[in-house]
Amino acid sequence: MLQAIRSRAGGILVKILFGLLIISFGLWGIYTRSDYYQGHSPDTVIATVGEQNIRAEELQRALEPAMERLRTQFGTFNQEQAKQLGILDNLLAQLIDRDLLDQEAARLRLETSDDVIRNAIYDNPAFKGPDGRFDRAMFNQLLVMNRITEDQLVARLRRDLPRTDMLKAITAGISPPRPVIEALYRYRGEKRLADIVAFPVAAAADPGQPSEADLAKFYDAHQDLFRAPEFRGFTVATLAPADIVKPGDIPEDQVRKEYEQRKDEFETPEQREVQQILAPSEEKAKEVEAALDAGKDWKEIATTIAGQDPDTIDLGLLKRTEMPHELADIAFELPLNRSSDPVKSPLGWHILRVIKIEPPTTQRFDQVKPQIEAELQQQLAIDRIEKIGNKLDDTLAGGSLLADAAGKFGLKVMTVAAADLGGNDPDGKAVELPVTKQEILKTAFATERGDTSRVIETPDGAIFAVHVDKVIPPQVRPLAEVRDKVIAIWQGEQKREAVTKQAEALKEAVKPELPLAKAAAAKGLTATASPPLSRGAEDNKDSGVSPALVARLFAAKSGDVVTANDGTGAYAAQLKEIQVPEAPAEAALTGLSDQLAGEQRQDIAGEFTQALRRRYPVDTKRDALDRMF
Repeated sequence: MLQAIRSRAGGILVKILFGLLIISFGLWGIYTRSDYYQGHSPDTVIATVGEQNIRAEELQRALEPAMERLRTQFGTFNQEQAKQLGILDNLLAQLIDRDLLDQEAARLRLETSDDVIRNAIYDNPAFKGPDGRFDRAMFNQLLVMNRITEDQLVARLRRDLPRTDMLKAITAGISPPRPVIEALYRYRGEKRLADIVAFPVAAAADPGQPSEADLAKFYDAHQDLFRAPEFRGFTVATLAPADIVKPGDIPEDQVRKEYEQRKDEFETPEQREVQQILAPSEEKAKEVEAALDAGKDWKEIATTIAGQDPDTIDLGLLKRTEMPHELADIAFELPLNRSSDPVKSPLGWHILRVIKIEPPTTQRFDQVKPQIEAELQQQLAIDRIEKIGNKLDDTLAGGSLLADAAGKFGLKVMTVAAADLGGNDPDGKAVELPVTKQEILKTAFATERGDTSRVIETPDGAIFAVHVDKVIPPQVRPLAEVRDKVIAIWQGEQKREAVTKQAEALKEAVKPELPLAKAAAAKGLTATASPPLSRGAEDNKDSGVSPALVARLFAAKSGDVVTANDGTGAYAAQLKEIQVPEAPAEAALTGLSDQLAGEQRQDIAGEFTQALRRRYPVDTKRDALDRMF
């Protein structure tokens, strides 16, 4: 998993050209977390690029969608893991590269016209329907899903496209030499066939029990296999919102008052089902208008005069906020089934018609009462906990014992005899903790023995503090305690050594006049012919051949005998044939050429941004980054 994540996060192309991804909504979340940082730190600058600042909220916006994708792909995944794996640093590098390129584009006075923006939207695959043409309904849906208006998207493209054009100009015309492409094609396409004899560990003879001397010697030589991790015993005091406020604590009149104050939140605004004719020019728009005045069919006019895809005529049921403001102002004033005058936007000339109006609706009090009550309970609990947390912090700072302070302020106290950083006790069983487990363990292992941590607030509004009672350093478990484990590992080692010797003995038995298959038969063994093997491990995953053996075969000459080992056994193999690919089709070489050219463009783009650092100095605020993430 680590390698997969690093390979996705660290690509130069992603670092340099990530600005393009806003169009397909692959990287950037649109929502903001700036309130969080503004409420917790007066200085949220984590890097400076030239005269521009990068703030923590920008990195948070980039991190959150990346985290969602990683959780979807790999399951449980938290911000600390993202930091340890370098994902946070890679995302910050992307932001830095963005600002470097933006400042250089501004220095060169690069700008983008409306026509270029329009083409960028129309040509983007994310906005195309099954027929490969621009789909207005899909476009609107993606804008809504990503909480961005058409105006905001146009503004972003106006900023991002000059950056892209500049990189294209720098990397244009790159093409690898034909001999290099052909040589790489032959190298990648080469296949090898071999006779293979396997010696599985599972089939090896039972080595029996080791002598006490052999057992002690093996234990002494492999003590890292029997080393227990560091354990910590600690006391944790916690207080969660559910401990503070119970159902019924919020009077109904307060809930009703909240409903009245927030009534607009429970209102569904007026929605209108809108159709549009989108003309590419003012002349076409006037022609459309004249045809409509003549009473011709709306959809026929859209397709024959404006040349519009029929699937883009119906925009669907929309709220005012879901439309660009210049179009919304018109659509939400139009009478039913009345055509608007043409109006221009960056996408062309629009003529609108409303075919259905749904009036605004408001949810009744009884429908939203449980929701409001739960929110008020949560907020009341958080407010109370925040005050208690401040008092608890002051009390602990004054030298009070955690147990005494916890009793004074009503916190629950739990003692953990011993737990490692993974949350397991010395017997390997998971330790149950009352609130966010990883946060408690992280705090316990960051606090010195005999000390009490500061009061920590969890994302769900709980608080906790930890007192470290004892630290059990990593230590080798006594032989008597792990005797069965030592014996099992020793036996496995003996079996692996035995099959390795068998493979080596068979290799030595092979002569020019006695190939591997015959030498194996003479020993009562069977050699199996391999399928054609490729260099790539993924291509061989169904072959049943050990990757370690494949690597040895690709380093051998025809007729050579090699041996290899893996966790399941040992192997002896004789390389029988090297298959060189035939002359490739032109399409295959073209694809490989495009791939190599793309990699070269990535390298050049990376060198360019590195050079820009001399013009626009970069300073990463590591202390601020570590504090906020």
